[in-house]
Amino acid sequence: MPLLLTALPLAVFSLLPACAPDETKPEDSADAASGPVMERIDVPVGYRVMDIPVEAGWLDGRAVPMNLWYATDATGGDHPIYIELFQDEQSIVDAPFKDPAPGELLPLVIYSHGSQGWAGNASPLLRHLVAQGWIAAGPDHVGNTLLDNEDPRPISYPLTRMADVIATIDAIKALPEGDPLHGRVDTDHVLVMGHSFGGQTAWLLSGPAIDAAALEARCVEAPGCTEAEIAAFSAPPADPRIRAVMPLDGFAWEDVVAASGWAQADRPILYMARSGDGDDAPFLTAADADPTWVRFEGACHETFTSTPLPCDFEKEEGLDLVAAYLTAFGAAEILGLREPPWTEILDGTTSLDPRVTVHLP
Repeated sequence: MPLLLTALPLAVFSLLPACAPDETKPEDSADAASGPVMERIDVPVGYRVMDIPVEAGWLDGRAVPMNLWYATDATGGDHPIYIELFQDEQSIVDAPFKDPAPGELLPLVIYSHGSQGWAGNASPLLRHLVAQGWIAAGPDHVGNTLLDNEDPRPISYPLTRMADVIATIDAIKALPEGDPLHGRVDTDHVLVMGHSFGGQTAWLLSGPAIDAAALEARCVEAPGCTEAEIAAFSAPPADPRIRAVMPLDGFAWEDVVAASGWAQADRPILYMARSGDGDDAPFLTAADADPTWVRFEGACHETFTSTPLPCDFEKEEGLDLVAAYLTAFGAAEILGLREPPWTEILDGTTSLDPRVTVHLP
């Protein structure tokens, strides 16, 4: 991992280590004049998983695993193995919860994984936020994970993914007395982050108007939609508790958002994506979408996850940069810290890497 200057404090949370001296920076790092860069924090965190119900009119008896990451003082124990393949050696199963300060509500981030992915695919980023005082959660989208992908998927599946995220918020809010997280999590100011298909989920949770007629036409082309699904298209899931969204390299279901639908997206959006192949500039222009757009030159689709695939962007380096923008966006939009250094990172005044450019709304 490249050595970067350490993250600044997130207001109500404990001070993180002070900035590293300039002489420890690698020769090819960003010029010192570009300002501070934040280092991804990777310390042991607690982890547990529980099944939660997903209630929506077009669904019948759906339940999904909800993955939770939280602060702990534990340093050892069993480690989760996501989808029976990928071990997370920095998360500790059922570790004791580290109590926050009395009366303090911890901010919540929810991750929506990509098609045939898993919630733990973002664990390096989620652990980074947990180390700064957040609670992190992610549903495994049943029917679209690496182990149980349904093909073809129901036409309403994007709405189902949205319902999974909302059910995750509901489940955390409803944790019973006696649960260490009961009453400790701010479920009224939630950040949603998603990669690829999960990026689409995040886009849709920003509140655009859906073109119900276009979706109904799809039902005609691919028979099988139920009346409940068709009804859901006219009133897709929405939740005012979701205050900001961060899609990662994922298109936004633009063909079924109404012509002026993006004008109704009323939540801040930070969109991070590779440039070159998969460039979303045509979509963003045609759809009048209005995010802060962070482009990674030379990145690939998995730069934004822990999936160990080769890419021009070195894996740890890419995750460091994603974590820096994630920290700044969460600080500004969820914690209300609309001040330097967070605002200067988000408006591009502070350059974190010459390969990364910020395009403002």
